[in-house]
Amino acid sequence: MYHYVREHDPQLPHFRYLDKRNFERQLDWFAANGGFVDFDAWCGFLAGDAMPAGFILTFDDAMRCHRDFAFEILRARGLWGIFYVPTQPYAGGGLLDVHKIHLLTGAFDGRALYGFLKSIITPEMVPFAKREEFDRLTYVTQENYEGVSEFKRVLNYFVDEALKSQLIDAVAQHFDYRFPDDFYIAPGAIREMADRGMIMGSHSVSHPVMSKLDREAQKAELEQSFACLDAMTALRQKTYCHPYGGFHSFNDDTVDLLDGLEVDYAFNVESRDIEPADIVRSRQFLPRYDCNEFPHGKAS
Repeated sequence: MYHYVREHDPQLPHFRYLDKRNFERQLDWFAANGGFVDFDAWCGFLAGDAMPAGFILTFDDAMRCHRDFAFEILRARGLWGIFYVPTQPYAGGGLLDVHKIHLLTGAFDGRALYGFLKSIITPEMVPFAKREEFDRLTYVTQENYEGVSEFKRVLNYFVDEALKSQLIDAVAQHFDYRFPDDFYIAPGAIREMADRGMIMGSHSVSHPVMSKLDREAQKAELEQSFACLDAMTALRQKTYCHPYGGFHSFNDDTVDLLDGLEVDYAFNVESRDIEPADIVRSRQFLPRYDCNEFPHGKAS
């Protein structure tokens, strides 16, 4: 699983990303230590054939750097990847909250961000009953600067979803930060990548913690995201990955809805290899490693 694959930006001195040169070094390591799964063999496994050996590469959130760097590197090497797209930005919804948070924590000191956020939050803004569980399970594999995990955890998991955008924008206004308007892969580039062998999958509409939503809200996130993707490019496979990932981020309703929509497979975040039995027992939450668990994958 990859997120940002890019070059250094001096305007984001605290930003966490995988440098494109380390991405290439990691691909070299994968090639020498198991190789890559052939796409036809992957399709065969989904249909019931023997499980192929090797690595599958997935990229979350459809950031422009995926088109500018990751896609070009994969194409030059004759490789394919799966790119998971949150569709709200393509329906006129603008920058997602999750990426506003990434940009703020990249631009400013985490302690300052968290300090200001605490100053404007009241207990009534944090109604969600599973706060203790999320505090124990979220961001456990990430190495963030001081204050960053706390800032992200409060906004992504604790606060009422109806207040989240308002709080993020208040932080940005306080620090006088303007969000970019060219953050995501352009619609035409989505089509180009699909035409050149990449798999485009759903990452919901607005990238919520699905387990915080009722069944109808989850259904809307899934149905609308697939409809938007299908309008942008013909889908070779109907695939999805759970926003944020981890078993706390989705629930039985999510899995049932994915089955009902006849989604071919979905990815979770769970640090283990896919096993043959997973295609039956875990088809809608296949395990997936973070790239930082392998050589050359540590964030810059």
